Amino acid sequence: MPNLWELQQKIVPDLNQQLLKRYNILRTIYHFQPLGRRLLARRIGFSEREVRGDLEFFGRQGFVRNSSAGAKLTPEGEKILLSLEKLIRKVQGTQEQEKILKRYLGLKEVIIVPGEGDKILRREELARQVGNYLHERIGEEGVLAVTGGTTLAAVAKAMHRGRKKRTQLTVVPGRGGLGEKMELEANTISAEIANALGAQYRLLYLPDSSNPKTLAALKEEPAVAEVLGLLKNTDVLLHGIGVAREMAERRKLPPEEIEIILKRGAVGEAFGYYFNSLGRVVYITPSVGIKLEDLEKINKVIAVAGGIEKAEAIISAVNSSYQDVLITDSEAASAIIKKIKEEGSTYDSKNRDQWVWSDW
Repeated sequence: MPNLWELQQKIVPDLNQQLLKRYNILRTIYHFQPLGRRLLARRIGFSEREVRGDLEFFGRQGFVRNSSAGAKLTPEGEKILLSLEKLIRKVQGTQEQEKILKRYLGLKEVIIVPGEGDKILRREELARQVGNYLHERIGEEGVLAVTGGTTLAAVAKAMHRGRKKRTQLTVVPGRGGLGEKMELEANTISAEIANALGAQYRLLYLPDSSNPKTLAALKEEPAVAEVLGLLKNTDVLLHGIGVAREMAERRKLPPEEIEIILKRGAVGEAFGYYFNSLGRVVYITPSVGIKLEDLEKINKVIAVAGGIEKAEAIISAVNSSYQDVLITDSEAASAIIKKIKEEGSTYDSKNRDQWVWSDW
């Protein structure tokens, strides 16, 4: 006998679309409030007329407060949004997707953030979920290392300041600076995350790529030596995953070097290591801080990346030899699973040259 949920899907499947639409409206307002109707409609891909009725409904229910400045969630609206997340995961089949990716990549845990919307909205929602994960799962002592980039910068910005004080936890940058915007640098991100977690932090005053002689001298500086020492004892690592070409350009590599990297089939990057679609390292650029071989010694390694443009990069850079947890979004997850089906096979994550059929 089908349960109530299965019956609803068969008899009134349109309700799912209405539910997803209203969920996306609430979370979009949450991230960008106060938000005008026109911009709201543009972000979720509907007309103003279609959005107007939903805003009026939310206003009557006391979930949204509408004003000339735009819509804002009420405390009750925020509670409803949090409650809806579990239901949306069921509607979108998120738990089943998590099982597939967990098995495919050989990880201990996969968390997929559900929902739709534009790139900025999806990144903000992914960042919020990563922030919640850190507050709930990070211990009160040890060393947490974090890398830089747009995704982790969004995490740092989205994290609320928790009530718990982790005075025995130290947050450190997992790599040197790339010489880009300050808000994208690992130093800035580690300081902001430490403040949100109520932890200590240390900064690494080194560029990610340095002349070997210069680097050797700088490593003798007490402040630098302290951070490098902490990195060797990292308990938890939080890192992003980059698209190979984008990361090569961000590192300001010469055009001829970028051409070599791409000719070797690189699609993903992490810590200055470039991976092809089978997960093989095909190129390495000098990098200060955590190295790929260090990941096996770290208790928990959390990879964060979202968006369809990161799907190939995730497949290339994430596997059981390096990471324990992947936090991604439904768009990237769907793209990865589609690729699995197109290939008609899956691989053993410990040996990506051995392809194994599974009975999913």
